[in-house]
Amino acid sequence: MRIEKLSFPDQQVLCVFPRKHSDLEEVASELCLEANYPVIVLIGGGIDEQQAVVTKKAIQAISVVAEDMHALIICGGTDMGVMAEIGQVRWQNRYEFPLIGISPEELVTWPGGPSSTKFLWWGTKRWQLEEHYSHFILVPGRHFGEESSWIVETATILSKGSRSVTILINGGDVSRTDIELSLEHGRPIIALSGTGRLADELDSQPDRNKLITMVPADSEERVIAEIRAALLDNRGTKLI
Repeated sequence: MRIEKLSFPDQQVLCVFPRKHSDLEEVASELCLEANYPVIVLIGGGIDEQQAVVTKKAIQAISVVAEDMHALIICGGTDMGVMAEIGQVRWQNRYEFPLIGISPEELVTWPGGPSSTKFLWWGTKRWQLEEHYSHFILVPGRHFGEESSWIVETATILSKGSRSVTILINGGDVSRTDIELSLEHGRPIIALSGTGRLADELDSQPDRNKLITMVPADSEERVIAEIRAALLDNRGTKLI
């Protein structure tokens, strides 16, 4: 497993490059994250213009909980949509909660990193990593979605099997896979309605999985209360 420090304008960020899932057992120690953190897995896609204000307020609320509860947030890590916003909120407020970005190595870049790839359907340019994360885990993969299993397993390992929650904002096909994997691991899910696409689709399904709690994104108090409850009670089944 390769380990590097990635240099950004404001900081250097420790990054690990696991080759196989069993490497994740070493990740906590390599990233100096061996404490039993409450873990928030933040998933979602772009921020729709119509929902931008409410979505950004919800991300601010999530950040407040993470800081107050000394939680760790795992997200996609790229400089777009929800992934970019959480990094910027953390930096602007000088929060200290660990923020780990997990992405397919062959789709992303950073200052001094690779500039192009032949695998991207939108062209050859890679996505930039968001520069205000505290750690990165870059995993094998040529397509977004290949990081999903790595995200859910990392969350289980770093939370030591307890006190974790997945939060959905907006979301598309990759987020749908993330949801399915979280449910397989017994991880409770908070889906923020009013943020568009998958989150609003789940809100319209009366027979959705009981581990999924719908919370209106425009209710900051509800968002904070539900995340706190999930991290304190771990209302899902015991993770394995």
